[in-house]
Amino acid sequence: MARVPEAELERLKSEVSVARLVEAKGVVLEKRGKDLVGRCPFHSPDDTPSFVVTPSKNLWRCFGACGQGGSVVDFVMKAEGVAFRHAVELLREGADL
Repeated sequence: MARVPEAELERLKSEVSVARLVEAKGVVLEKRGKDLVGRCPFHSPDDTPSFVVTPSKNLWRCFGACGQGGSVVDFVMKAEGVAFRHAVELLREGADL
C-alpha cells in the first residue's frame, strides 16, 4: 500500500474540525477561554470536564484518566477503533463519524 502523502495528511489536519468530530460523538463542548471543554468520551466516569479542544491548533487532549490527545486523525483512530490508514480514509471520505 502507498504511503499517505504528507501534504494530504496536513490538509486533513487543518481542514477537518476536531471540535465538530468530537461533538458528532455526543460530547457537549463549552467555551472556556480560547478552548472548548467537555467530558472525555474515552473513559468514565468523567465527573468534571477533562477533555479539552483547542480550536486554534485543531488539537484535543484529555487531562483526566486516559491522558489521550492529538489531531483529528488520532481522534478518529481512538473513537472508531481503527488503524491510521483507515482513519485517514474515513476523513478523506468525509464520513459522518
